[in-house]
Amino acid sequence: MHPLRRISELLERAKREPIGAALVSLAGDSAVYLTGGALVGLGNIILIPLYTRCLPPREFGVYALVDVTVLLVVTVSALKLDVSYLKWFADTEPGCHRELLGSTLLAGLVASAVGGLALSLLAGSKLGELWLHASGRGFAWMLLPIVTFETLQVLFLADLRARRRAVCYSAVGLVRLPVMVVASYYLLAIRQIGLLGLFLGRLAGDTAVLLFLIIVSLRSVVFRISPGLLKPMLRFGLPLIWSVFTVMLQDAAGRYFLSRYGTMEQVGLLGAAIKIGAIFQVLISMPFGVAWGGVLFQIVKEREAQVIYSKIFGYVYVLALGMVTVLTIFGSTLFHVFTSPAYYSAVTLLPLILLVRAISTIEQPASVGIYLSGRTGLLALSYTVALCLNVLLLWLLVPGYGSIGVGWAWLLGSTAVPILFLLLGQKHYRLSFSVKLLAMPLVLLVVIMLLVPSGDAPWSGHVFLFQCVLSLVVLLVIGALISYDLRSLRRQIRLRERRTPILEVSSQ
Repeated sequence: MHPLRRISELLERAKREPIGAALVSLAGDSAVYLTGGALVGLGNIILIPLYTRCLPPREFGVYALVDVTVLLVVTVSALKLDVSYLKWFADTEPGCHRELLGSTLLAGLVASAVGGLALSLLAGSKLGELWLHASGRGFAWMLLPIVTFETLQVLFLADLRARRRAVCYSAVGLVRLPVMVVASYYLLAIRQIGLLGLFLGRLAGDTAVLLFLIIVSLRSVVFRISPGLLKPMLRFGLPLIWSVFTVMLQDAAGRYFLSRYGTMEQVGLLGAAIKIGAIFQVLISMPFGVAWGGVLFQIVKEREAQVIYSKIFGYVYVLALGMVTVLTIFGSTLFHVFTSPAYYSAVTLLPLILLVRAISTIEQPASVGIYLSGRTGLLALSYTVALCLNVLLLWLLVPGYGSIGVGWAWLLGSTAVPILFLLLGQKHYRLSFSVKLLAMPLVLLVVIMLLVPSGDAPWSGHVFLFQCVLSLVVLLVIGALISYDLRSLRRQIRLRERRTPILEVSSQ
């Protein structure tokens, strides 16, 4: 039989079962958003070799501090209107959609202008020199348009998601990628103007994307603020800012502590490891996160809902740790390809950063009980506990262990989130887990971390071949584990279906 036909028949059989249908739907949605998300995130990954070869670790450390601060300001400036917009777009009449988008964009424009101006003034002041351990006057003025443009991009993309314009959503990456790469290469490699060129290249990419989004969405917007629409959106979205803010603040706190108790070179090495760790976000976290939001409240209608939620958590856990294991194996190759020799020592940080990214993915299915019970205040509580734990560990570990202390503090603080989600959520919506399914990937990861040498990323053709073989073994083990669990689950369901008619007859 033709392989494609066999795959098609396998998918059709899976769709006939509630659990299989949910898993196929989630995987399909994730694949669609993987295309758009990969194009959006690909630009940052492609630019890592250029940044690390044109900037010494100290200057990259300055960029790492500014970059995470820009992300924090954008998060606050968006006012979580991107989340509110998705809800209000579905609830309002189509005739109000243009006014809804206009109100959202104008509110985001005002908030981002205030936040961007404050950040620009800070970076260009004497206080900014103490913060960055360097003068930021050369690029400070660009932070205002960067914050403003990137905030508006977030809101425009929310509109494209709400209208299900997947092609336009994915095209954003195609617009941003070449403009940002060409501009950055010219300014950094040819003109050699350092950090100024880096931020100019980023601004060029943001400008191109914003112009594209304005052209695409021009017919869908009326630039007028409607208080009746905007006020309830703000009331809905503002409480959610803290949850997102605390996640990003853990990242920022590590960089700030390291700049205070370590050196800017160490901040640069940490920033390089975080940038390379973004590969995990592009491949796993981003597509799954977008797809998960679409099926979270749909699965609860299924007859086997609790089993489906439990299995999704288990499989996401296995796949996330499996991807961490594979990327850890290829750590030396990734640093050899994407960075210059000055950054190779940061390879020791990569497994910790990847585990943090994996945990952020696992958080989403772990929060099922909280979301289904409507107790979303528990989300903010969990993230607050994690942030406090992170800061405490940073204070204890960074002075003595430097960047490794940052990695462990971030990892342990992040791990508290899914644990709290499960403990709090189990009271309202109980999930069941397979010990074998949860233990095996963790054991595999520990074994690989002991086998793979740490240090300054030695690399050769023989090392790469060994990495490929070892990764293939890991993927086969992960695939076999999930396959075995699916077969066991299928047997349980069939046995339960056979018993059900007997119980019905006896009750009659």
